[in-house]
Order: sequence, then C-alpha cells, then structure tokens
Amino acid sequence: MKKIVWTLLLLLLIAIVVCFATDRFMLAYGLIFFLMTILTAIGHVYSIDNQIYLDKKRREADDSKRW
Repeated sequence: MKKIVWTLLLLLLIAIVVCFATDRFMLAYGLIFFLMTILTAIGHVYSIDNQIYLDKKRREADDSKRW
C-alpha cells in the first residue's frame, strides 16, 4: 500500500513539473494544493500509527512491571 502511495505522489510531482513547463499554472497550483492535502493526511496517519505503537509499548511495559 505504501509503495502505491509513494508512486502516486511521484507521478503527481512529475505532473506538476509538466504543468509548469507547458505554462498551465492554474492546473499546477491546483495540483500543488492537492499534494499538500495528501501530505497532511499522510502525516496524520503516521502520527496515529506512532501513538498506537507508543501506547502498545507502554501497556506492555506496565504489564511486565506488575508481574
């Protein structure tokens, strides 16, 4: 899943460069906004994954201290 997302992001970056090269600035700016939205969403997903991982490790540490 992650490879697909990173590949799509790379294609999006290439599309932005092509839009600037062909003087289609409004489309390029729209794609940049879309890219920023996607990167923000990816950051939130990684943040949630990190919080779940840390909570799991904390619970495991608490359980090992009890016994």
